[in-house]
Amino acid sequence: MILVFIVSLFIFIVIYREYQRKSSLRWKNLQAFPGDTPLPFIGNSLQLGFKSDEVSQKLMAMWKRHGKQNFRVSVGSEDWIMITDPDDVGALLNHPHELSKPLERNTAMEPFFGNSISSSDGERWKSTRKLMTSSFHFKTLEKRVMYVNNHCNNLFNILDTFQERSSVNLYTYLRPYMFDITCSTLMGVDSNFLNNRDHPYLEANGKVVNIITQNYFSYWRNIPAFFKISPQYRRMMKTVKVIVETSTAVCLERKKILNKLKEEMETNQNSSDVEIATLLNKKADNDGCMLDKFLLTKLSNGNPIPDDIIEEEISLVCFKGHYTTTLTICHTLYYVAKYPEIQNRIIEEQRCIFKDDMSKKPTHKNLNDMKYLEAVIKESMRVLPPVTKIGRQLKKDFQFDDGRIAPAGSSVIVFFEAMYQNPNIFPEPEKFYPERFFNSMHLFSFVPFSAGPRNCIGFRYAWVAMKATLSNMLRRYEVFPCDPADEPQFAYRILTESKNGIHIKLKKRFFY
Repeated sequence: MILVFIVSLFIFIVIYREYQRKSSLRWKNLQAFPGDTPLPFIGNSLQLGFKSDEVSQKLMAMWKRHGKQNFRVSVGSEDWIMITDPDDVGALLNHPHELSKPLERNTAMEPFFGNSISSSDGERWKSTRKLMTSSFHFKTLEKRVMYVNNHCNNLFNILDTFQERSSVNLYTYLRPYMFDITCSTLMGVDSNFLNNRDHPYLEANGKVVNIITQNYFSYWRNIPAFFKISPQYRRMMKTVKVIVETSTAVCLERKKILNKLKEEMETNQNSSDVEIATLLNKKADNDGCMLDKFLLTKLSNGNPIPDDIIEEEISLVCFKGHYTTTLTICHTLYYVAKYPEIQNRIIEEQRCIFKDDMSKKPTHKNLNDMKYLEAVIKESMRVLPPVTKIGRQLKKDFQFDDGRIAPAGSSVIVFFEAMYQNPNIFPEPEKFYPERFFNSMHLFSFVPFSAGPRNCIGFRYAWVAMKATLSNMLRRYEVFPCDPADEPQFAYRILTESKNGIHIKLKKRFFY
């Protein structure tokens, strides 16, 4: 009898809750967007399934089924509005106040990067972004090009051993290469991971994207009581430990270097502490050393920024600063190898720029002249978007140009995979066609680095790293496709990556 009562009470609660939801103004607003009917409590979770690597494919299927337009989906008790219309994307990203990232996304990333600039909002986000800005100023870009060129020499010493011998997995070498560049330019520390590829960080950070994606889409992980007793949680925390320890070591190493600089200034210049601090800050601005800005900045109460806050930001920058650029470089090389006519046109452009000295290292001006190479990189980012989705957690109702309203509390997600495959925006989207980027297009139809107040602060840095690396590599090597057995197995996670790496073959170029 008691069991019958409990079951009846549960059914009554479910029905009453659904009645309240379906009769609310919030649901009326959501219904203005096409979408599948959500089940009580779990929404459309069963349709998305339990394999995180398959969620994007299922969302793509929903987008196609609902007319290749903005649509809604419910994940548990959370409502998402997936947008692919460039006008709506622009309205969202340019909004001056709707700046909060989606709750599920922040929860997924928090174990690795805490409340860093990627997830924070309000005063923490504003102060951190302001502090970082000088490290990505255009005046630092020539120095960034120089660092990339120098690190390319180290990369070539390794890649030369693969030419005309076997295919090479680019992820294996480009990830430590880009991490070394990130550390030397933004942290002022020589990590030398390219020559130490067994470092625990490289194994750990290869797991981060998969774990974050599972956190995002494996809905039971949002129940701490269950997740914390699972083996998946223990494996995640082992990975987190390595990421955090590496960031701590980077910070400690830079502190030693700064302390040595202070001692030399005290000895040679006989300056006061205030004058030394001013000189060090000026040097950090000139060098673009982000870590120095964090270590030297004082809070309003006169205290230094706490170490745990600095380490959260450094963990994020070290990871994102090398990982997304690595993916883009590798995926671009994959397509360049696949389409020799595109590779030939890149080399023609390089010849026009470097004339008779094709071994010359590029300058920032040279990079600006590489319009076709830039178009190839953009097309690679369109076909394989390194960042698959970005979004905002709405604080207030958000009205689109067509009058429809996304209710407060919902997440509005820019669905890059769908937008970049929309034939109304990109004709023949299945075709790899770099020339499309020489045509006029909607300002917000292609925003791989986001836009508006929360755009990627390091986008100029990323372009320098990608173009300089690809220019140097493609003038040194002719690249060829891998064997069919090594074809990449792309997974659309939080970032798009291949589960088995990116393999290509190399042959040394000789110019006459």
